Amino acid sequence: MKKNTKILIIVSVAAVLLVGLMLLLIFMPKGNEDATATYDEGISMSTSTDENGVHQAKINTDENGEIENNSYGTLIEYIPSQISKIHLENAKGTLDITSYTPVNKNGETDTTVYEIVGYEDFDLQAGVADLIANAVSTIEFTKVVTLEKEEGADFGFEKPRATATVTYTDDTTAVIIVGDDAPQGAGTYIKFGDSDTVYLVDADTMTALDYGLTDLMSLTINSSASDSVNSQASSITLSGSNFSDTIVLKPNDGEKSTASYVMTSPVECYANENESSLVEGAIRGLYAVSVKMVNPSSDQLKSLGLSSPYAEVNAVYPDETVDILSSKPDGDGNVNVMKKGGNVVYVMASSSLPWVTTSYEALVNEYVLYPKMTALSQMTVNDGSKTYDLKLSTKETTKTDDDGSETTATTTTVQYGKTEIDVAEFSTFFQSVALIELTDTTQESVSGNPVATVTYTYSTDGSTDTVMFYSSSSNNYVATLNGRVVGHAYKSAVNGISKDIAELVK
Repeated sequence: MKKNTKILIIVSVAAVLLVGLMLLLIFMPKGNEDATATYDEGISMSTSTDENGVHQAKINTDENGEIENNSYGTLIEYIPSQISKIHLENAKGTLDITSYTPVNKNGETDTTVYEIVGYEDFDLQAGVADLIANAVSTIEFTKVVTLEKEEGADFGFEKPRATATVTYTDDTTAVIIVGDDAPQGAGTYIKFGDSDTVYLVDADTMTALDYGLTDLMSLTINSSASDSVNSQASSITLSGSNFSDTIVLKPNDGEKSTASYVMTSPVECYANENESSLVEGAIRGLYAVSVKMVNPSSDQLKSLGLSSPYAEVNAVYPDETVDILSSKPDGDGNVNVMKKGGNVVYVMASSSLPWVTTSYEALVNEYVLYPKMTALSQMTVNDGSKTYDLKLSTKETTKTDDDGSETTATTTTVQYGKTEIDVAEFSTFFQSVALIELTDTTQESVSGNPVATVTYTYSTDGSTDTVMFYSSSSNNYVATLNGRVVGHAYKSAVNGISKDIAELVK
C-alpha cells in the first residue's frame, strides 16, 4: 500500500505543476504587446512651383544630408484633361501636341481631342496621344536614386532619351527628362524640373515619351466601301515596274462565262477567278503596320521606291477612285505604300497586297476557255478527222407549290443529228473539254493543221469562240483562242477529245 500511495502523490504533483505552467504561459505578458505596426508613409519631400510657374520637387534630408526614408513619392498629380500642350523631344524628332476637352450642354466633359501642331489636318491613331498625356499628367516614383549632380551622367542624362515640357490648364509647367532604363527591368531613370535628383519610375509608362510623329499618325490608309454598290470597281488598272504591260481588269457583265472579271489589256480574256478576287479584295479598307514618313521629299520618295513604283493600282468605284503606289518588297516581305499624291508613307506586308506581287501569268484564266454550258446553242468539235455538231437548248421553268413558293429549274437538252444525247453524259464530256488547263502562257508560233478544234456558239447573241490545239516543240500542245496564242495545254487532255466525242455520239 505505501508504494501505491507514493506513486499517486507523484502523479498529483506532476499534474499540479503542468496546470501551473499552462496558466503561467497564458497570463504572462506578451513581449510585443505594446509594439505598433509599421506603415510606409512615403519619402519626406515637398513640391512647389517657382516664379516662372515651373513645378519643382525637393527631397528632405537629415543633418548629414541623407534621405531618412528613401521610398515612393508623387512629383506631380494632374489628369490628362488638365493638359493644354506637350512639347516632346526624343530620338525621333520634336513635336508639339495640343489638347482640349469639350464640354457638352449638360456641363459634362467629353473625350479629349489631341492635335499635332503643323499637322492638324492629319488623322491620329487612337490612344497614342492618350498614352503620352497619361505619362506626364501624374508622375510617381518608387525611390530616389541619387541627389548628386555628379552621378547623373551614370543614368543616361548626358544625352537624355526624351524631354517633355508640359503646360497645364492652370498655366503651370512641368519638365520631365528621361534617361536610361534601370537594370533587370527595375524601372526608368528621370529628372524633374531643374533639380539634379534622379528618380526611378515605371518603365512602361515612360515608353510613351519615346513616340514620334509617325507613331501618332493613323494607320488607316483608306476606308472600306460603305455598301455593296460601292464595293464593285468598274475597272482595276495595274502598272509599275513589276508589269511589262499595263493590266486592266473589268467586271464580267456577260453571260457567257462564270468568271467575275475579264482582262481587257494587254489581251482580252477571262481573268483567273481566284487571283482577280484577291486583287480586288485588297484595294479598299487598307490598314498599315506602321507609318514610315510624313511629308516625304522627292529624294525621299526615290529612296523609298515610290517615285517610280514597283506596283500601282488604280481602281474606279462609284463613290471614289483609289490610286495607291507600292515599292518592291524588301527582304522581310514588307513594302512602302502611299496614296498617289498623298503625304504619308505607310508600311505593309506584301502578302496583304496581292496586286503588288501578282503577274499577267497569274491573272489570265487558268483554262484555255471555260464557257457556261447553259449559255451555248451549239458546240462543234473537230478531232482532226471528223466534225461533230452538238445542238444545245436550255430552258428555265418555274413551278409554284400549294403554299405559293416558287422554284426555278434549268433544263438543258443536247441533240446530235436526230439523236438526243444524255445530258449527264454530255456534261461530263463538256467539263473535260472546257476545263483543259493552261500549263503556261508561253508564246509559240503555230503552223499546219490543228490537232483538235472546238467552237462554242452562244445563244445570247450568236457569237462564237474557237479554240484550237496545235503540235508543239514542247511536250504539250499550243492552244489558241480565236487565232491568238494563249499558251500551252496538256497533251493528254487534248488527245482525249477524239475518243470521248466518239463515245458520246455512238
